[in-house]
Amino acid sequence: MVCYYSNMSLFLFGMATLLLIAGHIVKSLRQKQFSDFYEDVKLPVFNEALAAGYIMNLIVPFRLGDLLRAFIAGRRMKNGFSFAFATVVVDRILDVIVVGFIYLALYIISPSVGFDIGRSAFFYMMLSLAAVLVIAMVTFARKAVKKVIRAFTGVFNEKIELAMMFFFWSVITAFRDMAVKMKKRGLFALTAAMWGLYILSYYLISLAIRQMDGKASLMYVFSYLFSSSSIDKGTLTSGYVDMIMVAYLASSAVLLLMASLIADIAERRRAGAEGSPEKTMMLLPQVHEVDRRSFLENYFEADRTAYVRGYLEANNDIQIISDYSAGSNATTLLAIKDGRTIFRKYVVGRDAEKLHDQVEWIERHREHLPLPKIIGEKRDKGMTLYDMPAVTGATGFFEYIHTNPTDESFRILRSVFDTLERGLYSKGASHDGSPDGETATEDVIDGYIDEKILKNIRLIEENHRLSEILRYDELVINGRIVKGFDHLKQLMTKERLKRIFAADSISPVHGDVTVENIITVPLSDECPDGYYLIDPNGGNILDSRFIDYAKLLQSLHGGYEFLVRTDRCDVSGNEIQFMSGMTRAYRDLYGEYKRYLSERFDAAQLRSIRYHEAVNWLRLMPYRMEHDPSGAVIFLAGMLLSAEDLN
Repeated sequence: MVCYYSNMSLFLFGMATLLLIAGHIVKSLRQKQFSDFYEDVKLPVFNEALAAGYIMNLIVPFRLGDLLRAFIAGRRMKNGFSFAFATVVVDRILDVIVVGFIYLALYIISPSVGFDIGRSAFFYMMLSLAAVLVIAMVTFARKAVKKVIRAFTGVFNEKIELAMMFFFWSVITAFRDMAVKMKKRGLFALTAAMWGLYILSYYLISLAIRQMDGKASLMYVFSYLFSSSSIDKGTLTSGYVDMIMVAYLASSAVLLLMASLIADIAERRRAGAEGSPEKTMMLLPQVHEVDRRSFLENYFEADRTAYVRGYLEANNDIQIISDYSAGSNATTLLAIKDGRTIFRKYVVGRDAEKLHDQVEWIERHREHLPLPKIIGEKRDKGMTLYDMPAVTGATGFFEYIHTNPTDESFRILRSVFDTLERGLYSKGASHDGSPDGETATEDVIDGYIDEKILKNIRLIEENHRLSEILRYDELVINGRIVKGFDHLKQLMTKERLKRIFAADSISPVHGDVTVENIITVPLSDECPDGYYLIDPNGGNILDSRFIDYAKLLQSLHGGYEFLVRTDRCDVSGNEIQFMSGMTRAYRDLYGEYKRYLSERFDAAQLRSIRYHEAVNWLRLMPYRMEHDPSGAVIFLAGMLLSAEDLN
């Protein structure tokens, strides 16, 4: 009889252990469901982390094994420990809620069943309520919560501060996405299956213990594992150690750990042989610390929820290397996607539709112009993005100008406009590409003047930051005396401009031929011209090729690229002082370009190009006043310096 009971108890013990392992696997499946929004982490990773955490919980109190669980899983996640910890916390909160309801049901049915029932029921229900409240606050992350977090992290040095901001950001983002995006039916099914396996396992182990000493029940096992009095103790240090229970818990964790390690090794070998990349969406895509800090400070200090959401939606599948954004509402990033280096351009907000128009323009003109290949596009609510390959050896024209002789830079520049004349402007001008084709109608010119010139003059005059400097008839800019804004305004009367632009020929235009939008590349079959053009800009109203010529003047004559890089400006009375970075290479290339324009166009056409340059400055000012209010005076100064050549 003893042998029978011994065999039966061993059988029950073995079945209980297997069912407990099955419950753990389902628990890992549930955690994997949390992480699947971002990356495809294999199940053995979660099993290994869970088993190691349970082994640690046998020894240390306060369930500190969960930190080990998050650490092990986070090692294998591209989003790291913070995201892994968030999935563990959500997993634990769900368990707390379920255990709370079980204890509440037990207390209502039979208050005397097991030990510590009433106190445990109260403890878990209060813990559940607190967890739900914390998740609600963190999920929606109102201003007050973010300010508290920012104040707390600001106490530490910069390195710790950045790490803590990233941690809180990861937890907040993961909580919010899991709360909003989680498929509730699947979550409920996995939770029900997990607890069904656990309860059945607990029942079988209680039978096994009962056959050995007759003192166990299902309620005894449940309370042994979850009572409030056991939270602050490790299983081996609790005051009511049952060696059968310790063996039950330890053997299930060790067996699961061994099986998961073997499965993980096999999975790595298979993945290595296939070489297939895992799906990854980064919680925070910036690679460089400075960019990460800037984004996180913006998130915790400013109320820009829509921007942050759009930014991450546009970039959560890439790792950002550098930000090449310039003076527009579009963001241009050098990034890595699926192991390939790309340029990603995107817009969040009101200009998203314009970016889609840019994609269509590139596709429409790729046969006739050196333009980048579009390798991916995405459009969503208020957001548009597209990707371009990063060509090996590609160099921005700004850098090219400063690392090559002037004649080589001018060769590129002249080729750009020769190609545009043949492949673009000739479609709207006469057959030979001369400016004798269709001219702009009076209505088109009126619309251009009203929208791009007079409207922007009003916006500049209404800007309170510029009001003081605008009242002077003369300004002293870096020691040079120039006429004030009122003089430029007098030159920009509607009747005068209509005469100047009357002979402009109409054709498709690039719309933004600045130095920054010319990319030089090594000569190849794909890039026989040695360069390509990026970022066309529609919406000009008056589609005159002189706008393109004037855009390059804005770079070489006005030094736009240097003004963008200027971060300090002193204003005192009518004097504006800033570090003028215009280089000899720029001035020399401007001299070549100026001669090129004089040889190519007559006096009236040159005058139109010069005035279009002034218009380009006026079009730039509203963006600068909105996005860099304190630095807008630098671009006002650049515009007035350039306007000295108007007549």
